[in-house]
Amino acid sequence: MSVQIDVVIPSFRLEEHYLLPILSLKKPADTVIRFFLVADNPSIIPSPAIQQLVDNKRVFLSINPENLGAARTRNKAMEMGSAEWILFLDDDITVPPNLLEIYADAIRKHPREIGFIGLVNMPPPVKPFSHAIVASGSMDIFKIAKDRDGFAWGATANMMISRKAMGDVRFSEIYPKAGGGEDVDFFINIRERNNYMDFRSLPEAAVEHPWWNNEAVNFKRPFRYGMGNSLLPERNPRYAYHDFPNTIETVFLALLAGIVAAIVKPSLLPAIGWFIAGAAVIEVIAGAVQSAKRKAKPGIAVYYYLLALRLIQEAGMFWGNISRGRLTGITERFNYNGVIRKVQFYRSNTYKLVKWVLYPLLIILIWYYTSA
Repeated sequence: MSVQIDVVIPSFRLEEHYLLPILSLKKPADTVIRFFLVADNPSIIPSPAIQQLVDNKRVFLSINPENLGAARTRNKAMEMGSAEWILFLDDDITVPPNLLEIYADAIRKHPREIGFIGLVNMPPPVKPFSHAIVASGSMDIFKIAKDRDGFAWGATANMMISRKAMGDVRFSEIYPKAGGGEDVDFFINIRERNNYMDFRSLPEAAVEHPWWNNEAVNFKRPFRYGMGNSLLPERNPRYAYHDFPNTIETVFLALLAGIVAAIVKPSLLPAIGWFIAGAAVIEVIAGAVQSAKRKAKPGIAVYYYLLALRLIQEAGMFWGNISRGRLTGITERFNYNGVIRKVQFYRSNTYKLVKWVLYPLLIILIWYYTSA
């Protein structure tokens, strides 16, 4: 059985250190492999080594006339090809020489799958910020192929889909240009189009992904992800549910209450002030408990970054809703497991349980001391 695979690689940097091994991957027997490298950087000049591989037969290179963003660039790359299977790879991963052989073998063994989730390994974290990222769970999707036999979506760093299963589904361009939420939306919609069939995990197809910028602290990414994630429940309401307010939403609602109190009953302002201060303390406590449960490396810096990552992502999600004038998005969440919830409210975990045990105690204490 002949296998056709289009390898889609969106790139901004065109770093030959990563791209040359990808573009030179060994071609499995009885396969048709084509690489579609799309540079989303109009000012980029490809290195001679990359240009030498571009033959417009096996390797194709297209440079966007302007920065189009992650979603539009991937859509463009997919439309350049026509193979039965599409393999998404990031432009900064290290690949094993037999990666295409592993995917081709999986296709032959499981031709009816809608796609395969590859494994994305990252080096052990060294710096506190990277330890916090691991503890936050935000990178769990990279290793989902090792943890689950199948899942509703995967990381575009290393994932294959069936073009037939994809149909007319494309990456939505309403998400942040640099990425955030569009991959979840894309794969969830392919899955829904195919009777909610999960993508099959393929942990043997493993690549190595480095830490971004040598583990440098970067809060732009979680804020952007938060903004993108605010769109997911709106675009995919079947997976949406409402939860208790997170810390950012709680402070916002308390500030609104403070504005009203300043007009109607100023005597309530001290209590509202104490409530906001108490909410901040509770967030620190709940975060510390979660850090311990997820076995984060002990340390003040790790706890600080873990707290900051959560609050900044929550702020991004909050701003995403507010900037669109979508107040109903406050307390709205998305079920990333791809399960349609029958009860559209609240999802428990240790972090939330700690918070919602402490919040009633906080309210009781404020009531006791302000009414004494």
